[in-house]
Amino acid sequence: MSIFGIAKKGFGRAVKKYKQSKIARGKATREERIKYGERSPDIKSVKRTTKSLKKSKEAGHGHMYMKNIKELNIHKDAVLKGEAAKKKIKHMKDTKRAYSIGDYSAPADPAKPPKQGYDK
Repeated sequence: MSIFGIAKKGFGRAVKKYKQSKIARGKATREERIKYGERSPDIKSVKRTTKSLKKSKEAGHGHMYMKNIKELNIHKDAVLKGEAAKKKIKHMKDTKRAYSIGDYSAPADPAKPPKQGYDK
C-alpha cells in the first residue's frame, strides 16, 4: 500500500470517529446519523400486533379510509365557503385517495379501490 493509501485509510477512520462523536453530542444531521451511526437491525419503537394479520390489515385500511373521509369533508366545506380547495380535492383524486362519479367526489377505500371507468 502506498503512502497515500495509508493516509487515506487513517483519514477515513478519523472522519468516522469525528462523525460518531458528533452523533453522541446530538449535533449531527439526519444524513450523518444514517451514514455513520450504529443502526439496530430490530425496530424497537413499533409494537407487535395482537390481532391476526388479516384483522390488522383491515384495521389499517379502515383507518386510512376514515382519514380520507375526514380530509375530503374538510375540502368540501372549504369549497362551500368559497375557498380555493378544488386543487386539494383534485390532488386527492390524482393520488387515488378519492374518486368521482359525475360531479360527486367520494373518498377511496384502500381495501376496495374504485373500479375502472371512474374518474381519478
